[in-house]
Amino acid sequence: MNTLIEFEAQRLADLFTQGDTLSIHLFMDSMSMPFDVQEKLFNEISALKNLDHQQIAQVIESHGQSLIQELYRY
Repeated sequence: MNTLIEFEAQRLADLFTQGDTLSIHLFMDSMSMPFDVQEKLFNEISALKNLDHQQIAQVIESHGQSLIQELYRY
């Protein structure tokens, strides 16, 4: 898992803990995440029993939102 995803996951964990829905969506926008993916991630992260940043990072990776990972494939 790359550093960018870990940062994003920790930030999302903090925002979900605060319950700040607007900031969550604004942060996802800053990640250049499409709206449909934002909704999927929001729902999946909301369904987690424990807002652990490692679990959130796995959810982010499952939706392929890391550009760094894509850059190193080629």
